[in-house]
Amino acid sequence: MVLIFEKHFPLTINYYSFPQRWRHRVRTTNLAESFFRNLWRFMGRFPGFEDEEHSSRVIGTYLLGIEGYKKAREVLPYAL
Repeated sequence: MVLIFEKHFPLTINYYSFPQRWRHRVRTTNLAESFFRNLWRFMGRFPGFEDEEHSSRVIGTYLLGIEGYKKAREVLPYAL
């Protein structure tokens, strides 16, 4: 992953090629941003982690919750 990031790093800073007065108008539809924002919010509910296994279980719980939410959204015609 690190090698791919290094290879494509210039694409990650492409935002800075715009004039500074335009940058506040640049928007993204990047799904990863939403994912990590929600993950950060979920992880903030825990005061700390005992070890690597504990943090892995928390992330697994989050991912299973997302899957459950997606399945429920497919069945229900509206959001609860």
